[in-house]
Amino acid sequence: MPLHSFYFLALFLPLAVAVHFLLTKAGHFRLAVAGLVSLSLAFCGWRGLSDAEILMGSICINFLIALLLRRQAGQPGPKQTFFLALGITVNLSLLAYCKYSAFVVENVNALLHTTYPVLTTYLPIGISFLTFQQIAYLTDVYRGQVKTFNFLDYCFVCSFFPKLLAGPIVRHAEVVPQIAQSMRMLSHEALAAGATRFTIGLFKKVVLADTLAGYATPLFAADTIARDPGMVEAWGGILAYTFQLYFDFSGYTDMAIGIAQLFGISLPENFNSPYKATSITDFWKRWHMTLSRFLRDYVYIPLGGNRQGPTRQYFNLLLTMMLCGLWHGASWTFVIWGTLHGAYLLVNHGWRRLALPCPPTIGWGITFLSVAFAWAWFRADSVSAAIRLTTSLSGLNGLWENGFREALRYLELPAPQLDALARFFDHDMGFVIRVGHWTIYPANMLFSTPLLQTFWLVVSGLIVLRFPNASEWMHPSPKNSESLFSLRRALVVGGLLFLVWLASITSQTSGFIYENF
Repeated sequence: MPLHSFYFLALFLPLAVAVHFLLTKAGHFRLAVAGLVSLSLAFCGWRGLSDAEILMGSICINFLIALLLRRQAGQPGPKQTFFLALGITVNLSLLAYCKYSAFVVENVNALLHTTYPVLTTYLPIGISFLTFQQIAYLTDVYRGQVKTFNFLDYCFVCSFFPKLLAGPIVRHAEVVPQIAQSMRMLSHEALAAGATRFTIGLFKKVVLADTLAGYATPLFAADTIARDPGMVEAWGGILAYTFQLYFDFSGYTDMAIGIAQLFGISLPENFNSPYKATSITDFWKRWHMTLSRFLRDYVYIPLGGNRQGPTRQYFNLLLTMMLCGLWHGASWTFVIWGTLHGAYLLVNHGWRRLALPCPPTIGWGITFLSVAFAWAWFRADSVSAAIRLTTSLSGLNGLWENGFREALRYLELPAPQLDALARFFDHDMGFVIRVGHWTIYPANMLFSTPLLQTFWLVVSGLIVLRFPNASEWMHPSPKNSESLFSLRRALVVGGLLFLVWLASITSQTSGFIYENF
């Protein structure tokens, strides 16, 4: 059930908030927590009972292993190491079977020229995020960093519905202490803050991300890739996808954080204006921050981090980012995307080791273009399609596919959804300009797909580079503090909701991109 769907907004969320609020105010706090767990399982099982069954089974198995690890918490021995290895294996096995079994069989068949049948598996919602969360929990128990063991609280942490589909990836110690305090956190201020943050995320998804998808998706269509688009068209589509992905994923995070606030729970931030980063290291400190934190604490540092010299550090970085790519999807395109980012990090660390200067503006330009270039591999459906697209991005297929004259003619074609409006201005109202043998249709030019795409790219660039992000706007500096109930905030939220309503009746909304991971 997407967080921006009608059933969620009109039925599920109001019901969940009302039930939790009434039970909490009546003093039935543990019953309220149990109610949220039940509602979260219902949310998980909306697509099918299998999702809820897998989630609950994973919760029970991991909690049992955690109890076995608890016996000598903080004093690792052979038994504890065995149980930790068992827990990690169980979680990774479930993920591997559901997500990677077909990928493995296809590659084995291609490599060995065999004909093993490709397995058809069921991919539970949020399985990738749940796996990382469970592994982090078991590792923290093994290290003696988990002090309380309550099954209901653990169920709540794992199943809490706002973060279930696409994170953030939370740690047990971050959420459990808040459960007992959440009753005191319920207030008009918390409700206002949660509703505001949710609205910002809804606007990002429905208005910005879904609009940009209309300009990004055609670039990755099979017929477009087959004709090798020119450099301008390729970069136009890649930039549209660059902003679409950010608004889509950060929009989900804003919605999840806002919903959690309605229940008195604070989820960790996941984005901090990543496209303002001036280096690739800075980018990964700002993009999908809970994933970066997990990879650092549970993969990179256990591999040795930077403690064993530059060569080993570079190997650890490259391996960590390759695993990051593979986690995103069962495809070589994701592995290559992760490897690209690993290579970027190697260059970045090597540059810093040489102590060479780099002005922030140049660093930002290189970082942004490098990240956008890599998104081609993240989005492409196959390695061959990604190669052809990166060839176009590199300018090897020419600046314009059919030449400059054809590009100008293309500008005369209005966007399909605005064709009637352009026809009204140009033909019915007579807004036509004739210069010699040339006939110019101003509305057609104004509403043409290239100009509209350029407009949305400029707007997106201004938003991500010049405007404060959602967290900054919600928590301004002391010098610019502003009440959540100010008139300006109310007008902004009302305006965003109006644009969401307008977009929802004029275009088809799509699911969140990261729901597929």
